[in-house]
Amino acid sequence: MFVVSDIHGHYTLLKNALDRAGFDKTNPEHLLVGCGDYFDRGNENMDVLRYLDRLKHKVLLRGNHEDMLLKLLHTGKLQPHHYINGTTRTLKNMLGKYSIDPLTDTINFSGKTGTVNWFCEFIGETVDYFETKHYVFVHGWLPENALTPEARKNATPEDWEEARWTKWIEQYTGQRPLADKTLVCGHVPTFFTGRFDPSRDPDSADIFFGNGLIAIDAGTADSQQVNVLVLEDF
Repeated sequence: MFVVSDIHGHYTLLKNALDRAGFDKTNPEHLLVGCGDYFDRGNENMDVLRYLDRLKHKVLLRGNHEDMLLKLLHTGKLQPHHYINGTTRTLKNMLGKYSIDPLTDTINFSGKTGTVNWFCEFIGETVDYFETKHYVFVHGWLPENALTPEARKNATPEDWEEARWTKWIEQYTGQRPLADKTLVCGHVPTFFTGRFDPSRDPDSADIFFGNGLIAIDAGTADSQQVNVLVLEDF
């Protein structure tokens, strides 16, 4: 498993990182696991979409940015947080640089229905979480009390959407989040892990290995780095 998260529209950085990690998209024994936030902030959102959509061996989780983008494509009405979070960059990649009317904060979808549908279908196929023998993969955190496989299966879509916005650094206490598995997450860059490991370089965007927790968000838009966590789990 080659695990990535929070690519945020940086296709070139993603592809280079996967190449360095040895990922071979033609190898059926290589599985790409994405922990969400594939779009926004970067300028290669269409390239990210093409690459991920064409992969055969993958499991793609949904991030909070996918939630934002999907809702925006359904309403066509921009809110302030779309500018702050870089969703407008995805729209310009998708629809053209003049697709946004800044006076009315509305989107011109003219002639781009197929592209919009492509994004919506891609996001619609993402999953809330992924579980293997020894790992549970999420975007932000687990829904409240979703500590067992059965509880995770029974969590509602609303529970998972809320969990995608939850910051792991506010939930992780240094104790194992799950008794029997390691939780792998993104959503919050690993710049902030010095509180758990004082010896860590405060500028490091590298993967954080905690007690029963692995955080992999490299804060790519700032660090220009994509982390690839390589795991084997049979």
